[in-house]
Order: sequence, then C-alpha cells, then structure tokens
Amino acid sequence: MATPSIGDAEFLFGTCQVCGKQVLTYTDFGPDGAEVRRCLSCETVVIDSLQAVTAIELQASGYGIVDARICGDGGGCAAGGCGLEKR
Repeated sequence: MATPSIGDAEFLFGTCQVCGKQVLTYTDFGPDGAEVRRCLSCETVVIDSLQAVTAIELQASGYGIVDARICGDGGGCAAGGCGLEKR
C-alpha cells in the first residue's frame, strides 16, 4: 500500500460571506448532525463556491503547510515544538 503524500491531498475552499473572499474550510457538524464546512478564519458556515484545490494552489492562496515530522523538535503538535513549554 502506497504512503499518501501532501502532494496527493486536496483542500476544500469556498466563498466566506463574512470574510468576503475564498477561504480554506474545515469539516464540522451542525446541530442536526449533518456535515457542514466552516471558514478556517472566522468559523462561519460556508456553502458557496466549494471547490477542491491542490497543495500547490493552497500555498499560492496564502496558506501554508507544516510537516508535523519537522515541526519544532520533530514531535508534531503538543510535543513542545511550537512554543509550548516542555516539562
């Protein structure tokens, strides 16, 4: 089985009515349990102009991708490499 790479990933963009621009979205669940997409910046539900983009298009739009294997001290999130105090 092949190991997926970030180059194979797609990210869902949409038009945020509050931010007034194309934004990266994330998956959430509404009060009825149905899946919704939310703006990564302001958390507003995004329903307009949803489209998948590649990692290259994502970065060209001003977003960045951090490889957790090299983030901070190599431990990924909550490993103390991103400004968290090590104990």
